Amino acid sequence: MKNMLIILGLFLTSLSAFAEWGLSYNLGQADPKWHGSENARAHRLALVYQLPMEDNLLTRYHLGINLELAYHYWQDYTPSDNHGVSITPVLIYQYPLDNLSLYIEGGIGITYIDSEHYLDRSLGSHWQFEDKLAAGVIFHKRHKLGLTFSHYSNANLANENDGFNVVGLSYGYFW
Repeated sequence: MKNMLIILGLFLTSLSAFAEWGLSYNLGQADPKWHGSENARAHRLALVYQLPMEDNLLTRYHLGINLELAYHYWQDYTPSDNHGVSITPVLIYQYPLDNLSLYIEGGIGITYIDSEHYLDRSLGSHWQFEDKLAAGVIFHKRHKLGLTFSHYSNANLANENDGFNVVGLSYGYFW
């Protein structure tokens, strides 16, 4: 028990070295291309790094830049689910209020998916662009709750480009 407390104490102390870091989880739904097909759940777990900024033009207007490294798990109604990883720079605007802040954010990143097919769609490539928009609230400076919209496609860089959209809820915690 004593060793466990020491390990926990060291872990909590080391978090201060990562003061601009956070975790974000998004649970969403992807719609099929054809009506009558089943919807699928989309999970996204991201490690978020808030780029430190000195007082500059961005910070004066409540803007910031986050870098998200995410793991994706897309449940499918076929026997094989899809997995992916992405890296996405995100521009975030915060409107501070008394006890919370409203935010809106958007970013475009690159995603690698382990299959070229998802739901009833042909993605045309393992490599996709992730376009992300989100809006919500930040409360107690550490908790972030929002609605998200993400679009995945290869931007017509392959012969086929059915792409897909994910709409969901997200929760983030920053330390």
